[in-house]
Amino acid sequence: MRNFKFSIFFVYVIILFLGIMVMYRIVSLAIEKGKYYRGEIADDKEMIIDNRTFRTETNNLSGKRGNIFSDDGTVLLSNIFIYDLYWYPSYIYINDRNDSLFMSNVDSLIRIFHRINPKKSISAYNKLIKQDYLNYRKAYKEAVKKTKSKDNKIKKEGYDIISNLRKKNIQIKVSNVNRTNEWVRQKDINEIDSLFVLWKGDNRFRGGCKKDRRDVRRQLMGGYPKSILGTFESAVAKNKTDSIIFKRGIEGYYDSLLRGETISYRILKVNNETVRLKENKYISPNNGCDLVTTINNDIQRVTKNALEKQLLASEATWGCAIVMEVKTGEIKAICNLDRIGTQYEERIDHATTERYEPGSTFKLISLLAAIESGKVDTNTIVECDKGNFSLKRAFVISDNKGVYHAAKICYPNISSFLLALKKMSLEKDLNIETAQARTPILTPITAKESDYRNVTHGYSVKMPPVYMLAYYNAIANDGVYIKPTLVKSVSVQDKGFYSIQHEIINTAICSPSTIGKAKSCLEAVVTEGSARKARDDQYLAHIKNKDTNIIHHPLIAGKTGTAFIYNEKEKKYSSTLKNSSFIGYFPSQKPKYTCLVLISGTPLDASVVAVPVCKEIAEKLNMHDIEIELTESGKNIKKNIPTSHFVSAKDMNIIYNELQIPVNRINEDEYISIAKNNNDEVVFISKKIQKQAFPELKYATARDAIYLLEKMGYLVEIRGKGKVNNVRIIKNKAILFLEN
Repeated sequence: MRNFKFSIFFVYVIILFLGIMVMYRIVSLAIEKGKYYRGEIADDKEMIIDNRTFRTETNNLSGKRGNIFSDDGTVLLSNIFIYDLYWYPSYIYINDRNDSLFMSNVDSLIRIFHRINPKKSISAYNKLIKQDYLNYRKAYKEAVKKTKSKDNKIKKEGYDIISNLRKKNIQIKVSNVNRTNEWVRQKDINEIDSLFVLWKGDNRFRGGCKKDRRDVRRQLMGGYPKSILGTFESAVAKNKTDSIIFKRGIEGYYDSLLRGETISYRILKVNNETVRLKENKYISPNNGCDLVTTINNDIQRVTKNALEKQLLASEATWGCAIVMEVKTGEIKAICNLDRIGTQYEERIDHATTERYEPGSTFKLISLLAAIESGKVDTNTIVECDKGNFSLKRAFVISDNKGVYHAAKICYPNISSFLLALKKMSLEKDLNIETAQARTPILTPITAKESDYRNVTHGYSVKMPPVYMLAYYNAIANDGVYIKPTLVKSVSVQDKGFYSIQHEIINTAICSPSTIGKAKSCLEAVVTEGSARKARDDQYLAHIKNKDTNIIHHPLIAGKTGTAFIYNEKEKKYSSTLKNSSFIGYFPSQKPKYTCLVLISGTPLDASVVAVPVCKEIAEKLNMHDIEIELTESGKNIKKNIPTSHFVSAKDMNIIYNELQIPVNRINEDEYISIAKNNNDEVVFISKKIQKQAFPELKYATARDAIYLLEKMGYLVEIRGKGKVNNVRIIKNKAILFLEN
């Protein structure tokens, strides 16, 4: 019993002694090295205490950059993670388990490395990774033995060897932020980590891989307005591979809102291992704001497809197209395409940063200034290139001399003419919401009479496309000049969304009577002037029908503009290449959208290349834009009458009967297109499908077209998808070309 008590006492003494030793160690660390572990070291200084190297560094932590959305909440632009990837043999925690795990998966790891960066061969990676690890493991174990030597010189040598071994690494891939095909992505990192799920030690360095993560911006929806959203530029920065600077587009304009809060804080490194400081426990920077743009995904897709198709056909240098909502000024689609080889891509924001000579689209502004002076009217006879015509006729046939003479009657010199334009707010800075957006230049280099003549028909002035669109939009909006808007609301962290108010530049750029006359002229340009290719099928059917009891207006009203491109190097205009544009609004009687199409570097006129693009956009939007409209009182609601270019009369009779909409009945066995008279009554226009009269089948569904063609005895072949765009007959075979 006595021996048992002695044994317990002996164990107690040993535990007490060990406890005192531990307490002494803790107290000595707190007293001797506590200030160093608390980071109480001068910045960028090193302290070496008992083979421990203490160093403080300044680090930055930023909140996430805000996302950019379309008007329906779809993410257009967001942050994704990319990585710089390195391999450190020292990051492999040496034990039997990790050693076995690494060696069993090293071949798979090498194959991943080769896929990420194929500039090195598999055999080179084998030498760099597998052989280096074996050499490292051998050298490390020998160095550890030396650190346990009683000889201080040998001991120091061992620590030095370990220090040098820890610095050794192999750079697998540094992601080039400007080239998406050279990014190391999250999926690559996940694949590496999956090889080493049983890793023991720091999970950040599975398989010895160091992954330096960075945020980059990525457009998530293919085919959307990359150039207007904004591209980033990389710049070399101290201690970083690169940094991202936003200088263009919406990204650049709203950079201060999108950019997350950046907080600078200190970190402590002990033998190159990061130690968390207590002072940094609650660091949490605010994220950037999210932006909801006015871009509509469907309208953007329609606009891009129409523009790209025409550019490919005409082989122009570049083109842009913008669709703007009349009442709100919201830009629903904006597309900029540049020729890259044989294809077209979004590269440069021509719509807001390009200044071009608009040509004849500027004649609308000259017309407004002339009529507003009160000295001429649309029926005033003016001298034209081919005789004397009314001012309206001169405008419709786009006669340069006629428009100039009208301006000259009202304003004796160029200074008074330009002053009139400025009074109509033409030179007003619209503060477009893109970085590097440009403003108009109205004042020519000289004040010669030739410059006066040039200005009246769109030469010697420089206008960004979006400014020309905005001014036409003011006509469609009954004289209210509204700022084009790209962002409709902003989301602040934890505070929700707040809307950006529409800005009115001028409540009336001119008198209502002048606006009415200008609208009549723009409609006449489409019905009988240079934009006749913008006449829609229903209007053409109305003309063919010759029913004088029905007043039918064209879908689009607008103006063409063609101007030769000035070569700055040669100091002269090109003899072949032109800027061909069309600006119009639709529907012509109750405008909802204004559209600009500009195709640059083409030998073709606007009537050939720009007008068809606007027509396609207008027709597709008009078909899909069915909404409830309010009467003038704002109380009684009337139905927006469904229309169609090609449909079975029987089906439509049933639909209209159900909706209780009055219609003029027609033979239910026929196919029809649909028009509407001034009393909101539906008028059926017969589609008489006869052999070889296949233009009538345009816009028919594939089902209806197949039925009618097979009924005529043709074998039918279908190409594409959507509705009928064209029919080609080869002997007894009919090929249907469909298009969305």
